[in-house]
Amino acid sequence: MKIKKILNNNVVIAKDDDGHEVIVMSTGLGFSKKAGDIFRRQDAQKIFVLSDEVKGKYGQLMRNVDPVATEIAENVITYATEQKNLRLNDIIHLTLTDHIDGVLTRLREGVYMTNQLTMEIKRVYNRDFGIGLYANKLIKEKTGLEPNVDEAAFIAMHFMNNRLDCNNNDETINQTIAFVDDTMKLLETYFKVKLNEDSLYYYRFVSHLKCLLKRIIDGTTFTDDPLLYDTVSRSYENSAKCAAKIANMIKLKYHKDVSSEEKAYITIYVEKLIRECNKK
Repeated sequence: MKIKKILNNNVVIAKDDDGHEVIVMSTGLGFSKKAGDIFRRQDAQKIFVLSDEVKGKYGQLMRNVDPVATEIAENVITYATEQKNLRLNDIIHLTLTDHIDGVLTRLREGVYMTNQLTMEIKRVYNRDFGIGLYANKLIKEKTGLEPNVDEAAFIAMHFMNNRLDCNNNDETINQTIAFVDDTMKLLETYFKVKLNEDSLYYYRFVSHLKCLLKRIIDGTTFTDDPLLYDTVSRSYENSAKCAAKIANMIKLKYHKDVSSEEKAYITIYVEKLIRECNKK
C-alpha cells in the first residue's frame, strides 16, 4: 500500500493495491514516513473507507486530537460493528473521535458531565448503552482516567444517532424514550412492582415497544385478530387489563387505535414480566 497523506503518527490516507483511497490506522505508521512511501497491508491494524466529505473533515480533525482518542474511538466502532452487529453511518468516525477527545480533556481537568437521560437510555437503548460502557472501560484501560456512567450514555447517543438500521434523530429518540418510560411506569403502577431492567423479558418488551411506536409514527395499519386476543385475555386476565390501559394511553396520546392482535402481544409481554417479578 502507498501513503498518500499522513494525518498523524498513527493514521494515514493510503491507496490500496486496487487504487482505492482508504484510511489506515496502525501505531507509529505515520512516524518518519512521507507521502509516496510503501508499507505492507498486514502492517495495518485497521482499514476503513470514508466518503469524500467526511474524509476531508476527518483529516482536519486528526491534526488536532489526541491519538489515544482516535485509537479508542476506532476500537469502540469496531466493537459495535463486529460484536453488536450495528451498521453505522461513516460520520461516526468523525463525531465519536471528536467526542472522546473532549472526554479525555474534561477528565484530565476533573470535569464530569451529567446526563439527565442516562437511566432512560439504559432502559430503551440497552445495546447502545452497553457500547458506551465498553468505551468507558477502554478509556480507563488506555489512560487511567475513569469516566462516570453518564459519559457512557453520551457515547451511546452517537450510536443511536448514526445507526443505518434506524431513522433516528433527536426528536425520534426523545419520543421513543418517553413512550417506553410512560408504558413501563403504567405497568409498574398497575401491578405495584419494580421491574428488573436487566432482564431478558424487559429487553424484549422494550424492543417490541420501539417497533410499536415506529408503526404508530409511520401510520402502519394494525391487523386484527379477535380470536387470539380472546384466548390470551382469558388466560392472563390481569395482564390483559393492563394491556388495555396501555392501549388507551396510546389512543389518548397518539390518536391511534391498537388492534386486538397488538393488545394480545402486549398482554403476553406483560405477563412474562410480572411472572418474573413474582418469582423474586
